[in-house]
Order: sequence, then C-alpha cells, then structure tokens
Amino acid sequence: MFQQLKGGYVKPYRNSDKNNVAKLEKRTLGNVTQWITIRGKHKDLPILLFLHGGPGSPQTGAQMYYNADLEDDFLVVNWDQRGSGKSYSPEVTPESMNVEQLLSDCYELVKYLTKQFRQKKVFLMGHSVGAVLGLLFVQKFPELVEAYVGINQPVKRDEEEIRSYQFALSMAKAKNHKKAILQLERIGSPKNGFYHSVDDLVTQRTWLTKFNGVTYKLKAASVNIHYILSSHLTLKEKLSFMKGFGFSSTHLWDELTKINFFHLVSEVNVPVYFIAGKHDRIVFSDRLKEYYDFLKAPKKEIYFFEESGHYACFEEANKFNLIMKEVKNNHLIKLNKMEVI
Repeated sequence: MFQQLKGGYVKPYRNSDKNNVAKLEKRTLGNVTQWITIRGKHKDLPILLFLHGGPGSPQTGAQMYYNADLEDDFLVVNWDQRGSGKSYSPEVTPESMNVEQLLSDCYELVKYLTKQFRQKKVFLMGHSVGAVLGLLFVQKFPELVEAYVGINQPVKRDEEEIRSYQFALSMAKAKNHKKAILQLERIGSPKNGFYHSVDDLVTQRTWLTKFNGVTYKLKAASVNIHYILSSHLTLKEKLSFMKGFGFSSTHLWDELTKINFFHLVSEVNVPVYFIAGKHDRIVFSDRLKEYYDFLKAPKKEIYFFEESGHYACFEEANKFNLIMKEVKNNHLIKLNKMEVI
C-alpha cells in the first residue's frame, strides 16, 4: 500500500500514474547524510522547497497534512536539515551547526533539485527560523530563486525574544497565574535575546503557548504532533525527534538570535511575499510590516492572517494555499525547462 523504505515511507497518490512524484530520498549534503521528501501531482510542476523552523523541527508531516493542496501546483520538497529529524545523526558535528553551513547545504540541495527536474530555479518558502535561512539564501543566490515566501518571518531576533518574554509574563500577571509568574520571573528576561539555557527557552515557550502567543485558534499540540508522527520517520527517529531539536537549538540559537535583517538584508533581487499571523508573539507583525516597507525588491507583498499566530500556513491553511497558487501563477510565465544535456 505504501512505498516502504528502510528509512520510512511516503504515501503514493491514490490514483497514481507515471507522472506523479511521491518519494523519500537520502542525499549527501555538506558531506553528511540528509533526507528530503518530494511530492507533486506531476513531475513537470515547478519546484517548491520548504525550509522548516525550530531550529531542529522538521515540519514535513504538518506541511503534508495542512498544505496538501500545494501538490496540485508544485513539486513540494521538505528537507530535514542537518542535525534534525531524519537527518539527526552522529555524522553531524556541533562545529558544523552554523548558518553558513546550512546555506551551503541548501545550495547543494537546490542545485540537485534543479538538475534532477531540469528547471532553472525553485520557489522557496521558509517558516520561522527557516525564513531566516530563506531570506539569507535569496540574498546570496538570487539566480536560483523564482520567488520567496517568508512565513512568520523573523526580523530582529533579540528584540523579538524580549517582547515575547514580556508578553508571556504580562499575561501571567493579568491572569494571576502564580506558577507561570514564578517560573518566568525565575528564568528572567533574555539578555539581548539570549536565555541561559535551552530549558529556559522551553519554559518561556510553554507558557507562551498556554497564553495563545504561539497559535490562536488551533492548539499548538495539534500542529506539533504531525511533526513527530510524520510517516517519513521511523519509530526510532520519532523517539529521537526532540533530541534533534535540542541539539540544533543548542548549537544554532546564539547565532540566530543575533540576526537583524535591517542590517543584513536591505535589498533582494527576487519577488518577496511575507505571511504574518496577527496573533504571533514569537515574531511580531508590526515589526515585519516595518521591514517590509524597508526592504527593496522587484515585487513584494505582505499578507496579514487575522486568525493566526506563529503557524500561519497551518492555522489558515486554505487561505495560505490559495496565496501560493497566486504566487505560482504570477511567475509561471518565466518558468522554462532547462535543456537536457
């Protein structure tokens, strides 16, 4: 019934034919084994590469569940980045966990995908921390990107973390939630965006989630469970999922928290689309609007999702999927197959 692989499986299309693509692949990127899934109703559809958030939280299962409609219009590629999910292994050294290496891995992956499917460029979308990687990739390799979609795009990480903590603490006090107040005051506000430990970050996020700062109408757990239960993971990989999250967060968090796109990226040479959840309290739609106004791009749009928090692409999936169809249609005229050599 399923394409069964030693490393997991992907579901084929019910009425599959030779033009469908539904597969799980192992690739060597940056000299370590990493995994991708590719799904689309036709092999000639444009490539859409999704960069997951976290750091260290592949969202393959949630993306396939909430955004399956994208597969009518794109070859959707989910990538478990080094040190996370299916790509968490002893091969990955702490020293290799840095943004420059992730960008290099991403470059290798994009070059492979464009060659494999004989296309010149990819559509690129990133969520949260994946949107940090995505915007940096667009700046560095614009020739490989047809259009970029930043979902819950971080902008100025140190400020965002401080505001996120302040929101959680203010909600705890407003509700007179003594346990939350005690724990949040114990860990204290992050210094320049930095917590003392990953455990302190988890404490803050736990209370932020309870006070609807992560998701708005959907329960965060109902989204997150799809990450771990994704069919591309083996049982062992599902059980070690949080180890990958901890490993990635420990070694990437400091570098990511220093990101300030007002200083790093003032102009890009590809069309940019931002998706902002109005109730997001990890990153903030007002700051993203300021950055949107600041950023120079050949084309840019920003969409505010009124009933979403930090998971806008999953919380208002139908709206998001329709926007992605529009993004493809806006740029489809430029897509030309590479000549077969």
